[in-house]
Amino acid sequence: MASCLSIINRSLRKLGVVGAGRDARTNDAQDALDALRGLYGSWIVSGAFGRLADVVVQSDFNAYENQRIVRPIGVTAEITLPDFVPMYSQPLPYNQERDVYGGNYEAVDGNNRPPKDGAVIVIADQETGTIQNWIYDGIVKVWRQIDELGLADEAPISTADPEGLAAALAMEISDQFGADVSGGTANQYRRFVAALTSRFSMPRQTIVGSYM
Repeated sequence: MASCLSIINRSLRKLGVVGAGRDARTNDAQDALDALRGLYGSWIVSGAFGRLADVVVQSDFNAYENQRIVRPIGVTAEITLPDFVPMYSQPLPYNQERDVYGGNYEAVDGNNRPPKDGAVIVIADQETGTIQNWIYDGIVKVWRQIDELGLADEAPISTADPEGLAAALAMEISDQFGADVSGGTANQYRRFVAALTSRFSMPRQTIVGSYM
C-alpha cells in the first residue's frame, strides 16, 4: 500500500515536474492531492466501480456494497460498513445453504464473502449536507474514505498497481502542471484503468439473463 504522497511524487516524476529521488513541494503536493480525491470521485460517478443502488434509511442500517445511502433530515441512523456480504443476493433454502466447503478447505464460510474489490458506498446526509464516499480496497480488505484523504494516508486501490494509479493521476494533472505525458505513462494508465473497470481478478458471478 502506497501513501497518497508517494503516489503524488511518482506522478510528478512521470511528468518531469519532480526530479528522481526528490519530493514535491508542499503546494504542488496539495494541489495534486485535491486532484487525486477528484479522480476517485470521478470514477465513482462514471460507474467505473459499478452502478449504485439508491437506499433511503429510517433507522440503523447495515450497508451493502455499491449503495448510495440517503439519511433524511431528522434521521440519526447509524450506517455500518460491511466486513462481509452475503454470497447470494437472495437467501437460500436451509437445505441449500453452504456452511462449509469440503475437500482441502477447513471450515470455509460458503454463505458470505468480502465486498468486491473497488466496491463503493456513498452516504449522503441531508441534515448536514455532507457526503461520505467509501471505496473498498479488496487487496487489503479495508474500507477507505476518499473525501478527507491526507498526504500521509494510504491511497485507496494502490496496493496492486501503484505505478498505474500514479500514471492515472499524471494524466489527470498534466495540463495543470504544463507537462507532457510520455507514451510509457499513457500505457500504464490504460493498463490500470482496464484492470480497474474489468476486475478480472475477482471471482466471476453468474447473473440471470434478460430476454426482451
